[in-house]
Amino acid sequence: MPELKRAGFEPSRAGLPAWFDLAIGNSIVQYGQRLAARQLLVNTLGNIAVRSRCAYWQREVIYTKHRGISLEECGLEHLSVLDMQSDGLLHGRLRPSQGHQMHREIMRCRADVNATVHLHPNDVIAFFAVMQWREMAYVSNDTALVMGKPPSILDAGINVELDISAIGRCASDTNCIVMPSHGITCFGRDLSEAFHRAVAFTAEISRLITSHCLSAATGKSVVYASHEEVRQMYALGEQVIYGGMRK
Repeated sequence: MPELKRAGFEPSRAGLPAWFDLAIGNSIVQYGQRLAARQLLVNTLGNIAVRSRCAYWQREVIYTKHRGISLEECGLEHLSVLDMQSDGLLHGRLRPSQGHQMHREIMRCRADVNATVHLHPNDVIAFFAVMQWREMAYVSNDTALVMGKPPSILDAGINVELDISAIGRCASDTNCIVMPSHGITCFGRDLSEAFHRAVAFTAEISRLITSHCLSAATGKSVVYASHEEVRQMYALGEQVIYGGMRK
């Protein structure tokens, strides 16, 4: 790209530009492997996006994997860096999939969000296909602590990867967008927080499936956390999980 040949730019580190943040790149690869180890990756369409301020470009940028490869297969050579404001490609052989606009719009709507994780978990898609819930209920006393806010469960058929208009209506009130026939997108202040929310929500759905199966087998009712318990968990999550360490 001609723009990358301006004075002071020298490619280095196996083809990576000098301004490329290796810590961010390695974290995307690492967390992709962690998701794969949990069997939460089923195709090339899940993704991770991380926002950072780049001193070289003097602007905010987004690191993410390019289209056509799974996070399970992803290495540093498969990462692209895009301008947060213009969406221009600053580094990488290919652009990410169209779903990148969802990640970018979430970050545009939420100044506190610096990382997003998008997955298509089998249990989540199956659960919402059958139960058709519009409001989340919990059987555990920890998931709401991790989530911090209620998940936003969209109407069936809405895909914010293709139409980002719905994001502005829900992003401020949630840390997890659920597309019932598609998957979930979780977000956080950093990649660790977004990852924990994604795996916590997926685990809760697995608990719900098991609980409903046991209920059907035994005739006993599923016991959910009360609305007040859930409200308190959302409110206390920051203190319980991080002990006030994070701002």
